[in-house]
Amino acid sequence: MTRVLVGLSLTLAACVGGGAARESNPWEELGSGEQSGPVFHLGGTVRHVELEGGLFVIDAADGTRYVPTNLPKDYQVDGLALEAEARRRDDMASIAMVAPLVELVRIRKAAAGAPSGAPYLVGTTWQLEDLAGAGALDSVAATLEFPAEGQVAGSASCNRFSGPVTIAGDSITFGPQAVTRMACADSVMGQESAYLEALQHAERFRVEGPFLYVYSAGREKPLRFTRH
Repeated sequence: MTRVLVGLSLTLAACVGGGAARESNPWEELGSGEQSGPVFHLGGTVRHVELEGGLFVIDAADGTRYVPTNLPKDYQVDGLALEAEARRRDDMASIAMVAPLVELVRIRKAAAGAPSGAPYLVGTTWQLEDLAGAGALDSVAATLEFPAEGQVAGSASCNRFSGPVTIAGDSITFGPQAVTRMACADSVMGQESAYLEALQHAERFRVEGPFLYVYSAGREKPLRFTRH
């Protein structure tokens, strides 16, 4: 059985369509890298910087700039939207130290017509580490999943939830979610209620390295997730 928050609108067609779109936009594998650090998801726009003869950087949707050490020639296009899996290369140095160096593990161009900020979240799963300043329970895993464009799902702590999400730039809003109806310990249910409420009031997000931060209205601190 499920309990449905007011105004639920599950769009299964979008989920199917989103999967098909991703199959037509395959990854280009660039190798496993030097194993210098954890892999993180990077989505943003390629920019050409007139410095030291010119170089290409990637401006992420959260405002962070990265200098890729191995950006393929086909992607060296100013204004090109892309997503990639990357590793920080803090062990390397560059003449033009305008931003952190990253080594790309795989890359692909953003799907045509995809909203800015959305492409690199699709297909990712995150685990809650901090609930707006309160640590998450170790006994349960609250998660946030983006299975397809416009869709979100996950574990609320005790129950599963799923529903619509809208992402544009660094803004994010969660539509009404369908939630299963299992009962758990009071502490778990308390975390679940607070987590779902925070998602319902979410306004913006940012991705920084392996972390996803979701900021909700009325809360000084964001939800903090790690890539799962």
